[in-house]
Amino acid sequence: MENRVRLIIDSGVAHVRLNRPDKMNALDPAMFAAIIETGTQLGARNDIRAVVLSGEGRAFCAGLDLDRLVATANGEALIPSIDLTRRTHGIANYAQHLVWLWRELPVPVIAAVHGVAFGGGFHSRSVQTSAISHPQRNSLSSRRNGASCPICAARN
Repeated sequence: MENRVRLIIDSGVAHVRLNRPDKMNALDPAMFAAIIETGTQLGARNDIRAVVLSGEGRAFCAGLDLDRLVATANGEALIPSIDLTRRTHGIANYAQHLVWLWRELPVPVIAAVHGVAFGGGFHSRSVQTSAISHPQRNSLSSRRNGASCPICAARN
């Protein structure tokens, strides 16, 4: 798997950087896996005092990779070999777990948002303990019951 997420731990602070700047850190199957793997690793550690989540390049996260949407139009699964209709991670399915796992960490998680934060990128930002956004960033997401996503409704 490519290095989709960079993790640097310095003085108890985990700096997690989405690392797909050529695609504005869009979510593809490899990015899903890397984010979940990184969050799971951090959850198992007891030397982390805070997490800062950010993106390389000109965007925080552009949301789902458009190549995956094209693939679904051709009859492929959104995330190959993953059944998104099943709640495989407590209240969340695999894709929702990518967002929810940050909420479950026992330390503050800060989203440092710049550029765009669309779809899954906006959802990732919305469940953090804090979100610090550049004044010129753009965010867009659907809203449901006053929350930006169904799993965020449980938080609100």
